[in-house]
Amino acid sequence: MTMGIERVLKEKFGDALKEIRQVYDEEAKETTAEAVNRHLDILRPAIKNFGGSVEVLSVENGDCFVNYVGPESIGSGVKAAIKEKFPDIINVILKQ
Repeated sequence: MTMGIERVLKEKFGDALKEIRQVYDEEAKETTAEAVNRHLDILRPAIKNFGGSVEVLSVENGDCFVNYVGPESIGSGVKAAIKEKFPDIINVILKQ
């Protein structure tokens, strides 16, 4: 899954993307909209460069509802990033 995320990011951001790092959190965290939003902070500047935006609206019963505007392929990367970090999230629903 990590390679897929890297591929999509490299395809979309090209030379603007200098480094991709996986960050591990040692502490267990509760899956909340706030926690997912904090996790997406690293992607926000790049999404903004493409005229887009992303904000997690809520997390309920394994579903994560996200207000997303931007290219579809980057939206797929957003979904993958959320699911990888928060394995208890089963579905990521992008709304515009």
